Amino acid sequence: MVSPPKRRVFPGEDGQVAIARRFVARALEGCPVTDTAALLTSELVTNTLRHTHTADGGTFDVIVWRGLAAACVAVLDDGSHATPAVRVPASGEPAESGYGLALVDRLATRWGYRTYEGEESRGTAVWFCLRWAAT
Repeated sequence: MVSPPKRRVFPGEDGQVAIARRFVARALEGCPVTDTAALLTSELVTNTLRHTHTADGGTFDVIVWRGLAAACVAVLDDGSHATPAVRVPASGEPAESGYGLALVDRLATRWGYRTYEGEESRGTAVWFCLRWAAT
């Protein structure tokens, strides 16, 4: 890694999507995948606020790592009753919303999720990595 991971906690409120996106953009400033990472962060944070317990007065964390030829972002939320899954549009169905993970799946080098449970917290971490050619 080029720099130590950066982590920030956000309140589970709609207005935090743009703030989380800017946090990632600043953490990856000058990196060739900054714009893509910011876009995918928006998708993950939006999913967190729409589909998890975070929106019920909780919080979410964003962690950013930057390496010589890769960057990774993780969003940790308060969990839900469902697991993250890529939604595939049905034939003829408008693709206006609900396809954030499909975008992550298409643009990220790798992505995944892990549920966690500790003494004081439980939730889901959804992450993605973006790679580029090292120079």
